[in-house]
Amino acid sequence: MILLDCYPTFYDFFATHFNIHIEIFKLFHSFGFFVAIAFMTGIFLLRHELRRREKLGLLPSKKVKVIYGTHFKISDLMFPAIAGFVIGWKSIGILTNNPMVGDDPGGYFMSLQEGSVICGIIGAIIFCVIEYRNIKKSELPAPEERIEERYPSDETGAILFIAAIAGVFGSNLFNTLEHPETFSELFTNPSSLLSGLNIFGGLICAGISLAVYAFVKKIKQGHFFDSLGSLYLIAYAIGRLGCQTAGDGCWGVPNPHEKPSFVPQILWSSTYKDNIIHECDPYQGQYFEHMDTTNGNSFKNCNFEQSHQLMVPVYPTPLYEFLFAGALGITLWGLRKKLTAMPGVLISLMFVMNGMERYLIEQIRVNEKLKYLGLYLTQGEFIAILMLIFGSLSCLLLYLYYNHKSRQALLTNESTEQTK
Repeated sequence: MILLDCYPTFYDFFATHFNIHIEIFKLFHSFGFFVAIAFMTGIFLLRHELRRREKLGLLPSKKVKVIYGTHFKISDLMFPAIAGFVIGWKSIGILTNNPMVGDDPGGYFMSLQEGSVICGIIGAIIFCVIEYRNIKKSELPAPEERIEERYPSDETGAILFIAAIAGVFGSNLFNTLEHPETFSELFTNPSSLLSGLNIFGGLICAGISLAVYAFVKKIKQGHFFDSLGSLYLIAYAIGRLGCQTAGDGCWGVPNPHEKPSFVPQILWSSTYKDNIIHECDPYQGQYFEHMDTTNGNSFKNCNFEQSHQLMVPVYPTPLYEFLFAGALGITLWGLRKKLTAMPGVLISLMFVMNGMERYLIEQIRVNEKLKYLGLYLTQGEFIAILMLIFGSLSCLLLYLYYNHKSRQALLTNESTEQTK
């Protein structure tokens, strides 16, 4: 099966299965591909759900002033010039097949070396010319000010952009807290911002940022976050496929059990052949030290250059999360209409489901255990427990609130009828 091996880039996939060797394919990483698919899926589902609630009158519009036909200003060229220069500056590496582009594209594009100033200037000029022509085409003799209605669904792109930026920041923040030794690397190697991500850190920081955004934009928080609840788990599941295909280290502990005949190999264990982090002994020999590989090398003395895979098959936890989180996300998506009248319940259920899913997965993953409130837990287990507690309490309180509200409405109706 395809997923038994890892394909860090499109180049690896096409070279392995179709014998096609196109250097530019090294720029396209499988992890980034699935993240992009998850992002686009999130945009589509969020816009769909926001519009449904808008039609029900639950998320009202607001009137904003929009100015059309503004005249050209030199400051309009600032961002196109910067973007054009950066793209042109780094394009020389792609054109000359710089080895760093294939080996570490993140490091290449974020470094201050290996660029062409001349290509950067040409890129800036091209971008500025395009922007200038677009502005001149839309100019009017006198700019017009119009009042337009804007709905939350019109801001879907901005909402997910904020979530993405805050999520990357939070992921790295929590990963650094879990692995303090990586803190200095953020300054010496900027491309490390793209690695070592912690999904719970991203969720927490993205949630705080979106809560602030909804408050500033005066969007009803309950319906807003309910719209995000189910699609988060669906997008999260798709992103985990990226972890599986790239082999980024999110795998589980070694699986010592014999595989039943009716279970596919990919669902039982994997050695993550050609994983992106070039790992063959992720646990420093602490598991199954007696086991030997087929070539006779001991587990402790593995050599990735020879084996190109883990020396002991491990649980494919990213694939488990894809299936588990995907099923939970689809379940929430199916419940969203029934829970529309109770804003806040769906997002609370998401916390319960996500916490449960991650806590179970952590039992077959190896992460460093730290002391939390007197208990030794992984960071994932600790946050999963908090999510379970928070989600359960929220569901209970919201249930009591809506039950009390419906009883009050019933008593009011009975009192009105008796008065008549």
